[in-house]
Amino acid sequence: MIILNIDNNPDKDRDMVQQLLDFKEKIYSIISRCFTTSEKFVNCTKEAFETFINQRQNKPAELIAKYVDSKLRAGNKEASEEELERLLDKIMVLFRFIHGKDVFEAFYKKDLAKRLLVGKSASVDAEKSMLSKLKHECGAGFTGKLEGMFKDMELSKDIMLAFKQHQWNAYPGGVDLSVSILTMGYWPTYVPMDVHLPVEMVELQEIFKRFYLSKHSGRKLQWQSTLGHCVIRATFADKVKKELQVSLFQTLCLLLFNEGNEFSLEEIKQATAVG
Repeated sequence: MIILNIDNNPDKDRDMVQQLLDFKEKIYSIISRCFTTSEKFVNCTKEAFETFINQRQNKPAELIAKYVDSKLRAGNKEASEEELERLLDKIMVLFRFIHGKDVFEAFYKKDLAKRLLVGKSASVDAEKSMLSKLKHECGAGFTGKLEGMFKDMELSKDIMLAFKQHQWNAYPGGVDLSVSILTMGYWPTYVPMDVHLPVEMVELQEIFKRFYLSKHSGRKLQWQSTLGHCVIRATFADKVKKELQVSLFQTLCLLLFNEGNEFSLEEIKQATAVG
């Protein structure tokens, strides 16, 4: 069975959506060739798909959302823009069958947030095309928060452009800063976590905070350290230089090694407040 996974085999779940797409294409090809796309056969097939695809309740919705994420993430070289668009159309056919559309929305929003915040989206056009398909299928209420996430990212670019013009002369400690201003109601819920930041980062946060609140009085900024990521330049043995793309938490741990060669786990936890 494509849907049922009695032994909880992760490989079977990973391949489920692709197998469903292949199976649906095979069945519809048979109906087209052998039954001249008979309306009765088509309707029976739709009913059958809807029945068996929901036997695991919310799992298919989760796996379809994850499958879409894998195709929209940067680094996916499997398809051209046109092929990706056709694939999204096929995925939407499966989406119509699932009952747990709210489960799909929750997983899709979480994955979309990662793609947008880390800049890992393969194509903005493909992202907006998928959003348009979901809106057409489920209405504006279903996609309102997702569209709000895109608006936040676009507004953040304008804010950062104005901030860099305001702060054109220098950044404290040579640290560059990029901030995304997220409207709390649009994005997944993130638990705030206070960590020990370097003085230069704290100073730059305060500079940005003063700048932002001078333009938007009455608003409140809450820094989400769990979402932070950095590009740091490191010099290794034999003066080998590398650029590392790491999370903020990883950055705080790595920066300790500017001060020494060995640290215990407890020392790292105390110095960074990560853990």
